[in-house]
Amino acid sequence: MDIPKYYANWDEEFWVLAPTPDKTYEITLAYDKEPESITDTTSTPAPATVGTYLSNKYQDLLLYGCLVNTYAYLKGPQDMLQYYQQAFNQALESYAIEQIGIRRRDEYQDGEVRAQLNVKPPSS
Repeated sequence: MDIPKYYANWDEEFWVLAPTPDKTYEITLAYDKEPESITDTTSTPAPATVGTYLSNKYQDLLLYGCLVNTYAYLKGPQDMLQYYQQAFNQALESYAIEQIGIRRRDEYQDGEVRAQLNVKPPSS
């Protein structure tokens, strides 16, 4: 019996720990959950959790993604498709930078943001 160092999923409800814990420990669990709807307004508790992170923080990414996907049905000028695609790519880049650099690199545990910066080294 010791402090657990390893874990694995046993099934949908249980985990396996090794070595066997010598007492009860408190853990922090982080996970991703697929929402039932990206704009669900019936969630509880309301209103802090209405919608999703994407629909609350990156509405432009959602809008331009929908416009690019549905543009085949709009039958408008080709330059508008290019505009929508460019706007979508900019919104996607902004979202990707945050996801890779800030939200997915465990800065809560490390206290350090690990975004890659494109800068020249001082020696060049």
